[in-house]
Amino acid sequence: MPRLGWATAALIVWAGAAGAARAQSASPTAVIDREYAIKAAFLYHFCTYVEWPAEAAPQKGEPFVIGIFFADPFEGVLEDIARSKQVNGHAISIRRLTTTDEIAGCHLLFIPRSTPPEQQEAVLRAIRGQPLLVVGEADDFITRGGGAQFFIEGNKVRFAFNADVTQENQLKISSKLLSLAKIVGRHVSAKPTGPSS
Repeated sequence: MPRLGWATAALIVWAGAAGAARAQSASPTAVIDREYAIKAAFLYHFCTYVEWPAEAAPQKGEPFVIGIFFADPFEGVLEDIARSKQVNGHAISIRRLTTTDEIAGCHLLFIPRSTPPEQQEAVLRAIRGQPLLVVGEADDFITRGGGAQFFIEGNKVRFAFNADVTQENQLKISSKLLSLAKIVGRHVSAKPTGPSS
């Protein structure tokens, strides 16, 4: 199994345990959805196995910013990851956004399926061509201009990349990450090595 596979599996176990612990300390109904614990783990790996252009990458002392648009389905799991992990030596900052004007400064943006379609479209129009990885989970997200999309296959969380969009957005994806993904589009711009964190 590739190194990324082992790392992903370890982080998924950690994220699931963090979610379970959080649920036990909360009310009985506040159960963390395992699906989103896994997706949070994958989002972290996207941050470390994708290369942003130098002018868009965080500078020394600046955080790597993950934005969550409209509604947050992660119930604090991303914050748990941010407290214990870094992206290439940068602290991780989690921001919750409600308008396209707030996207500036983000490196990765997650758009949950609960976001109304017209708002998803507005975001995709606003960020087109910008060095930003936009990840969604609506069924047709990746064909409408998203850079990456989660989907469920065989009761497992999988992900796809739109190679044309990531190339337009000047993002280089690790070949190890691409080997685990479904690829949509004609062009693939691969970063040959793993993360340096």
